[in-house]
Amino acid sequence: MSSSQSILVAGGAGYIGSHACKALAAAGYRPVTLDNLVMGQADAVKWGPLHEGDIRDAALVTDLVARYDIRGAIHFAAHSLVGESTRDPARY
Repeated sequence: MSSSQSILVAGGAGYIGSHACKALAAAGYRPVTLDNLVMGQADAVKWGPLHEGDIRDAALVTDLVARYDIRGAIHFAAHSLVGESTRDPARY
């Protein structure tokens, strides 16, 4: 991939996702974050556009792929609380 290409980062407003966005931007890519902000924070998105929504929304993902000419995707969208996962394992 050449620089300036867009990469969709699902969960890019979370801790790991935001650091991946920073690394992508440093490498010359434009990270496009898709996050429902259940676990992530909007203020963590500093290196590209943020779109609030759910990765399961096929129409939204299709729109973002077309709008930004997405060339790749990285998936960090997940629930990640260990204590909660032991109380409600079906959610995880």
